Amino acid sequence: MKRIKVVVSLIIGGLLAVSAVSTNAQNYSPQRTYQPAVQPYNTVPQYNSTPQYNNVPRYNSVPQYNTVSPYNTPQGTQQFQQFPPTKTSSQKSTPAWYQSLTDDREHDFGTVARASKQERIFEFVNSTDSDLFLTGVRASCGCTKPKILTQHVRPGETAKVAAVFDTLNFYGERGATVTVSLQKSGSVSEFGEIQFSVKGNIRRDVVLNPGEIVFDNVTVSEGANRTARMLYAGNAGWKIVQIKSTNPNVVAEAREVERNSTTKRVTYDLVVNLTGDQDPGTFCEFLTIMTNDAKTSGMPVSVKGMVKPRIEVSAIQLGPVNQDQTIKKKLILQSANAFAVKSIKSDDPRIKFEPAEGEKTLHILTYTLDTSSAGQIDEELTILTSDPNQPETRVPFSVQIVPATTVGRTN
Repeated sequence: MKRIKVVVSLIIGGLLAVSAVSTNAQNYSPQRTYQPAVQPYNTVPQYNSTPQYNNVPRYNSVPQYNTVSPYNTPQGTQQFQQFPPTKTSSQKSTPAWYQSLTDDREHDFGTVARASKQERIFEFVNSTDSDLFLTGVRASCGCTKPKILTQHVRPGETAKVAAVFDTLNFYGERGATVTVSLQKSGSVSEFGEIQFSVKGNIRRDVVLNPGEIVFDNVTVSEGANRTARMLYAGNAGWKIVQIKSTNPNVVAEAREVERNSTTKRVTYDLVVNLTGDQDPGTFCEFLTIMTNDAKTSGMPVSVKGMVKPRIEVSAIQLGPVNQDQTIKKKLILQSANAFAVKSIKSDDPRIKFEPAEGEKTLHILTYTLDTSSAGQIDEELTILTSDPNQPETRVPFSVQIVPATTVGRTN
């Protein structure tokens, strides 16, 4: 009976506890003291404006790092004040070896016709005491095609790099930087770069065909002529008023072919004559086309060629030979027409020729060289002939006579 009473008491107590919890839950409301007190993180003053983090003078303006008196005052250690002098703009450093090779680094083609041949050959002398190798070349713009003409340049020799302006695939204002990579030989190779620049204005309304005037297979004193066509579109009143030449033996005239007021097209033939007074050998000249067009003062046209002598002969270059070595060699002269060799003149008595006989189209002349004295001989021989169109022919002659121990003896 007592157990039953205990159990009933426990059950009644549990029900009363549950009822009390439920009553408290219904009467519960959040305390408002927490909400207004909590500020957003970005406005909490203790993080953003705490003076000890943002304005602590000992971190941002510590004087001992910028103006430490022991090193700046006479009582301090003076060796910490001795800094190397700073170079000013007026003090120029010595340029690198490759920068002093040349000052000719820029070229302006001017205003040129579309499809015209425009080429600039940059040259510089190897003024160093070592061999130079031109190992590569590049251009900053596709409007210019660079090319190395001399890859190996010995001291005193001339290096050549060509820059060709592409007037066929480009037009308007164009320019490019041509960079040449260099290597100087020695116990330790040295490398460098030298830069050239070209620019020009390629017209769209003027076309030249072919792009240059070329005289090939021309014999001296005979003369020749070539023709190129210049086409213009845009103004029926356009005219060529004058053609200037850099060579008095290259004479040109403009002959009008067509002038159409409807299509506003004008066509000229440029007839270029090479006179018979042009000396044998290669030549490269320019014509300047002057027009009534205010856009340009003149357009350049390249003229080049090779004039062959009537009597052909090669230069004599013997190179190094031993002192006291016997030298007896042949010199060949030939022509399309028979001629006689009257005499051969030389200012150096050590060079002697045997007499030539009769009129022939081919002469084989025998000469000897006295090598008893060492030294360099650079001479120009003068050959007098019976050909009225080429009465005189000049032949370069060079040889270096060295002691017998320097070059192997070859008789």
